[in-house]
Amino acid sequence: MFVVTPIVVSAFISTAVLAINTTIAWRRRRDRMGVYFSLFTAVQTLWGIMVTLGYAAVPLQLKVFFAVMDGWAYRTSDVLVLLFALCFAGYERIAENKWVKAYGIFHILSHGLLISTNQQHGLMWSDFVPQANNVLLFAHGPAFGYTVLTSYLIGLTAMILFASASFRGSKIVRRQAYVILTAFLVQIFLNVAYNLDLFNMPGVDWTSATSAFTNVFVLWALYGYKLLDIAPIARNKLIESLGDGMIALDLQDRIMDVNRSAAEMLGDNENALLGKKLGDVFPRFTPELQNAPEKEVKFELNIGGRRYYDALISPLRDDWPRGIVGRLIILRDTTERKTNELRLLQLTQAVEQSPASVVITDLQGNIAYVNPRFMEVSGYNASELIGRNPRVIQSGQTPLETYEDMWQTIGSGRVWRGELLNKKKNGDLYWELEVVAPVFDSAGQIANYIAIKEEITARKEAEARLLEANARLERQVKEIQALQAELREQAVRDSLTGLHNRHYLSETMEHELARARRDGHPVSFALVDIDRFKFLNDTRGHSTGDLVLKRLAGHLLTFTRNGDIVCRYGGEEFLIVFPNIPEARALQIAERLRAAVQESGLIARDGAISITISIGIAEFPAHGDDATSVLEAADRALYAAKNNGRNRVVLWSELQSRDLAK
Repeated sequence: MFVVTPIVVSAFISTAVLAINTTIAWRRRRDRMGVYFSLFTAVQTLWGIMVTLGYAAVPLQLKVFFAVMDGWAYRTSDVLVLLFALCFAGYERIAENKWVKAYGIFHILSHGLLISTNQQHGLMWSDFVPQANNVLLFAHGPAFGYTVLTSYLIGLTAMILFASASFRGSKIVRRQAYVILTAFLVQIFLNVAYNLDLFNMPGVDWTSATSAFTNVFVLWALYGYKLLDIAPIARNKLIESLGDGMIALDLQDRIMDVNRSAAEMLGDNENALLGKKLGDVFPRFTPELQNAPEKEVKFELNIGGRRYYDALISPLRDDWPRGIVGRLIILRDTTERKTNELRLLQLTQAVEQSPASVVITDLQGNIAYVNPRFMEVSGYNASELIGRNPRVIQSGQTPLETYEDMWQTIGSGRVWRGELLNKKKNGDLYWELEVVAPVFDSAGQIANYIAIKEEITARKEAEARLLEANARLERQVKEIQALQAELREQAVRDSLTGLHNRHYLSETMEHELARARRDGHPVSFALVDIDRFKFLNDTRGHSTGDLVLKRLAGHLLTFTRNGDIVCRYGGEEFLIVFPNIPEARALQIAERLRAAVQESGLIARDGAISITISIGIAEFPAHGDDATSVLEAADRALYAAKNNGRNRVVLWSELQSRDLAK
């Protein structure tokens, strides 16, 4: 009833490999993609069994029976490979669409019924012709082409989906797609070879007989590239352009996907991190990952002692099978915010909590801040107190147990209240009612201590002092606000001349040049240098040199418009940027400036000073297509002005003309 031939042995080996693939895939299924892939390999195994038995069977009726079962299995695998490909490419919702499922059922039933009822109509196989080696040639009927065409169309769709995933996915997803494409393309080629009898062996379906080779690729994808373990389910959630770091983990805390920002935060590249356990790569995450996957966890992360991040671990859910398939971690850099919070915390605590004297210390008790009221009461100024221990005001008459109780209380995170007898700088004793409290950081650790003090030596004066302290605090708030505004301005100003500095220049230059490019107008650069300034500094002193710099700054502001950029570029060098002014017009302004400086002179303590300036001018974009090249041209023009006797203005275009004339 059955005989063993070389083709039977080949088909049996292929089926055994398929069975191994099915076992591995079923154990590793984690989501709908894994289920479809496992079912696909299982049906392929069933198909391999039917093909093997068909080659081994001797009676005609038995061969036809196994061919019918083979057809049902093959058409079912068509639908399952399409569903697997949709999930692999990220189209899970399409795979679960009822119309897609309905078409899959129609495909299986229509093909299966055609095959099963062939004895009545002969549309699939019109005849059966015995061949050598117990092979039976099925003469194809008119409906056979229809079934082949629809199967090939499904296969082509699956190939397009795999190719699409290879273009859009991460590096490991591309590798998975390449291996799967190779396996299926080989199988499709062999099936075409069978249908067209390219190998001149009628009746031998090389698709089944040699599928052991193609199944090796599937094993490679399962083991080598972790197919079904590292799935491309989070690629749409990890946006490379975001500044926030984003990491997708599976339920084993392995990195499924990671964007560039997160990789940089972890000190590695994306490809090197894929597939690794996050706890092995960055152990700091281990405590938080021990929470249940469905729990959302927020915490602060410190990397290298220099950068701080707000971290959020949230469950990564999928629609089917409904449940959690992993975790998503979002990292946001909060280093700047944390630094500002700590500084502002010290000021706001002093302003908002202190009606009288305020002292802030570090964990060792060294003074970090005192408010004016405390300096007024104690008689010390800030420079005498910052960095010292508050014991400087101890009178020696307060019991030691009081201090021990205070430190024990605040060290345990509680607030201490009590009265202390202290001593002023002039030796006078005074009583203070103190409230000392710990200041906590975002991690719940004590960062500082704050003491709020009220002098109670003359209780009758307490109300007046409180009113005065409140008014002072209000002024301090305004002063702090004014100071913040002043600090913002100082960041872009030269402290000596009041002109803008190079930091401001770097912030505004590119914007100015971009506007010039857009509007098509020129920008002139005038580099100004004080002649023999070093000699003046050495002979008349730095104070006189500073006076000269200030005087020149005043001249520069006088001869420029509000829209011009005037900055101190170096020691005695200044830069004027003239938007929408060609070099010829800039030359006129520069000449008037030079003449005014020469004529003005300066009266210093040790006598009159005559100063002159040299100026080099270049124009954007005529002399360079960026700020650096134009500045270099202006600097060369300035150098020429210096070499040609100083106290003059030189255009870069003139130097170029001279060079061409030579």
